Amino acid sequence: MNIRPIVSSLSALAVSIALLPFGDFPAEAQMTMHFTTPFVTDSGFVGAAGNMHYITLGVTGFSLKSATIGLPIDMERSIEVKAFDPNGMEILGTLKKSPGGITIDFNQPIDPNTYVRLQLSGVDMSRMGGRALYRVSTQLQGIEGEVPIGSAMIRLKDPS
Repeated sequence: MNIRPIVSSLSALAVSIALLPFGDFPAEAQMTMHFTTPFVTDSGFVGAAGNMHYITLGVTGFSLKSATIGLPIDMERSIEVKAFDPNGMEILGTLKKSPGGITIDFNQPIDPNTYVRLQLSGVDMSRMGGRALYRVSTQLQGIEGEVPIGSAMIRLKDPS
């Protein structure tokens, strides 16, 4: 009887057991995020028609004076934007439309450590399906110029 396969198998088993970690070891790498400017936390569309999109911003670091949403090239420019606080109350502001997008200047700066939901109504795109990519930038109290804070991607309603 050839015992070489048995010895090889037992040796492989012994090495495998010796290399298995025993006990709970902490993770060797951890990720901690500390946001110093507002950031995009969520985006999507409301309702079955898909003509109302939203972008949620986490306000951190500085008070938020305004938000600019860059619109996709093939999107109609008849869009209206409203802002809402976490309780669903409208935040008053003034809209400015430009060829590149829509800016909402808030009547009162929005304090840090809260969320703002920007709701775009009247979205009418020349295509169905795919995705809409919005570039988002802000103006912050105490900071000169616009600060780009990210992008919001919204999956468009599929044609059916």
